[in-house]
Amino acid sequence: MGKVLITGSSGFLSQHIIGTFQRKGYFVIGVDKRPERYQSNYYIQADVRDLTYRDLMGVDYVVHLAWRTNIPDCSHHPIESTYNNIDTTIHLLEVCREAKVKKVFFPSTASLYGNNPTPWKEDMVAQPIEHYSWQKLACEGACKMYSRALGLPTVIARFFQIFGEYQREDTALAAFLKNKAEGKPVTLTETMAQSSFRSGQRDFIYAGDVAEAVYILTTGDTPSGEIYNVASGKFTTMEQVAGALGVEVEWIQRRPWEVERHLGDISKLDDLGWRQTVEVLEWLKRPGI
Repeated sequence: MGKVLITGSSGFLSQHIIGTFQRKGYFVIGVDKRPERYQSNYYIQADVRDLTYRDLMGVDYVVHLAWRTNIPDCSHHPIESTYNNIDTTIHLLEVCREAKVKKVFFPSTASLYGNNPTPWKEDMVAQPIEHYSWQKLACEGACKMYSRALGLPTVIARFFQIFGEYQREDTALAAFLKNKAEGKPVTLTETMAQSSFRSGQRDFIYAGDVAEAVYILTTGDTPSGEIYNVASGKFTTMEQVAGALGVEVEWIQRRPWEVERHLGDISKLDDLGWRQTVEVLEWLKRPGI
């Protein structure tokens, strides 16, 4: 039985990834500062920076999900969030190298494409416009350096707009669902006057499909340090999302860190046999959502 260690294992996406690896026959070790929320096979309640190479002995793969998330939070606390995110990642890469882990999976973000024209492709020059995305880009560079110079295989995925069960409370969809349950309107940011669409366009990808991509990229034969978009390859407007929920809309001005259109080119991931199975508008119509 193979072993995979997942940091940030009490997070929203971890539930889907833990289950995917377990169904594939892997022994899952969860690591998080918070009490365990999901059923890993073995749990370590600790800060990632407290791990040593001894904790990773015998581990085949590491999926590094521990991160100070939320774009506004990182922008409001640039020094603390930069220290937390980069220090944690470098520490983990170093102990993985010492323990001779087979591969480290690093989840990056589509936000670092910034104002590049869509569809966004992995070979575009990154243009981060806020701290969170810059921190991800810095850690992408670290992963590549560890692969090319220090012999630690890594793979990088740029996640687009993830949705699914038990999503974080600070996501737009979680806020929409909460407002719907309370009978309140939702707020949408209005695009610039020259745009042909009124609300932002987002490339939504289901958490279960993301988990399958993580498994394929982590355990598959991918070039070390390679970057892959994890997206649907299609966009949905936020106005369509509000319409699917049947909620009233209030419009607000676009915020400085927001890009109006997200759309990923997923040809590299498709070539590995990955396929999307759940679309956001269909998911929103499921009973109990």
